[in-house]
Amino acid sequence: MQTTAPPAEVGGTEHEVDDRSPVDGVLHALMSIGRQLRQPVTGDTLESGNFWLLKNLHTNGSMRVTDLAGCANLDISTVSRHVAQLQRTGLIERTPDPDDRRAQRVKLTQLGEDQLRRAYEGRRSLLRQGMADWATADIKQLGDLLARFVTNIESVNKDLEHA
Repeated sequence: MQTTAPPAEVGGTEHEVDDRSPVDGVLHALMSIGRQLRQPVTGDTLESGNFWLLKNLHTNGSMRVTDLAGCANLDISTVSRHVAQLQRTGLIERTPDPDDRRAQRVKLTQLGEDQLRRAYEGRRSLLRQGMADWATADIKQLGDLLARFVTNIESVNKDLEHA
């Protein structure tokens, strides 16, 4: 596993360049975790982009490609390409939209559910191993703090979108 020190804060004065802010530490940690969780793990054959699309379909059920793109915060053309590839590999299927027969919805197939489950199992295993010597209370506290952090970041992003 590659680990590096977080970069010095960019854009500060010469004195500030050597200081590591707590925000920089969090940013570095999150980017490192994201990089690790995007790596395929044993038994996982899903690309990271496909993982997130399948996760959204699992969580939200069948939906239009435009809605899936919105959930994933991706451009519709990008999601359309992924959806076509996922359909070719049998991980999702298209069905008529019951509200508008001209439109289609996409949903997970059993194969898609199975591959998503294996991908989750691999990531859970990675996290369990990474926190094997942690106290259960510490793991719970980390989960609680991360959930709070995600809620706050989502709120800030929504505010910025409407500004």
